[in-house]
Amino acid sequence: MTDAPQQGGYGYLAREDVAPFIPRSARSALDVGCSEGGFAVSLRNALGLQARLVGVEAVAEAAAVARERSPFDEVITGYFPRALQGRDERFDLISFIDVLEHIYDPKAALVAAKEFLSADGAVLACLPNVQYAPVVWQLVRGRWDYTDTGILDRTHVRFFTRATMVELFESAGYRVDLVQGIHNIIQDKPAFGRGHRRKLRHVLGPAQWIQFVIVARPIP
Repeated sequence: MTDAPQQGGYGYLAREDVAPFIPRSARSALDVGCSEGGFAVSLRNALGLQARLVGVEAVAEAAAVARERSPFDEVITGYFPRALQGRDERFDLISFIDVLEHIYDPKAALVAAKEFLSADGAVLACLPNVQYAPVVWQLVRGRWDYTDTGILDRTHVRFFTRATMVELFESAGYRVDLVQGIHNIIQDKPAFGRGHRRKLRHVLGPAQWIQFVIVARPIP
């Protein structure tokens, strides 16, 4: 894969919204694009003190913060998978939390991840949903405005819908075990009655979710 300069900026985010989907059976985890190491907090809480946690981060400044501040056992500075070349360690879990959309060839990253997974290892990913209703509505109005964060983050180089997320993993040789939307446009709107919310969910389908969490395992 070709490495391009990577921008930092996501800071120390534990991503507690993703924590419920961490496979509790894992005894080791590699967090790709770990930024300042916030997700290590959720990994440690979910997997316990005995789990080995390793982060890899391309932005040296962010990696230094993770090394000092986070509960990672080790933080590697560099691009995945190149930064792990020559290591024979395998992990029960490899996470890509808000990472694959920043990679020019996310399929290649997922294929490479299989080399570092244990026999029953899994990949956990969280990706933004470009089909999110407000984004689609802005596009209908002729607007595609990049922002500093969010679905149209100006550093994103790939965009996915729920369907194309699944296709990405399947094309890389994975079986997708779970696809779950998080952050619903409807659920926090008290103005909508229960019946209206149910109808809107049916009409909007995948477009109601800001992000999707995926758990997938390599096909033998």
